[in-house]
Amino acid sequence: MRREQHIRRLVDYARQGNAKTFIIGAASAIITGTLVQYVSQYEFVVLGIGFLGVIPLAIREWKLGTIRASFNNNSTYQRLVRLPFWLTLCGLIMLYALLGWYDFGSADSSFFILFAALCMGMFGFQRAFDSVILKLEPDYITDRELHRELK
Repeated sequence: MRREQHIRRLVDYARQGNAKTFIIGAASAIITGTLVQYVSQYEFVVLGIGFLGVIPLAIREWKLGTIRASFNNNSTYQRLVRLPFWLTLCGLIMLYALLGWYDFGSADSSFFILFAALCMGMFGFQRAFDSVILKLEPDYITDRELHRELK
């Protein structure tokens, strides 16, 4: 019963936040699309505004971490459930650093290699995180399971 209660709390929060996340992401894409036409020199800074969709994702990760932290009182578990939030923020900062590097003209084709490495690294960190935390808390609900429940 405990696992089902955890899933229910996470699903309830995820459904509640989906509309807000979609609205903020869509608004960010519209603002970016509008401003790109008027800005000639700093296109990538303006395109960075389009990535503000990461901010709702970070907020979502923090809230899900807070909900998940209430499931187990172990101090290691408490720290680990916040890791997806910090990974999201680090990924955003690295993305901005890559865009800045590209904008200064220092990067050629190596930009795309580093961008692909960043994406694969974030995916790998998420997989490793899931395997570590499942050893610590067998009732942990991964993002994959949460997505399955939302469908």
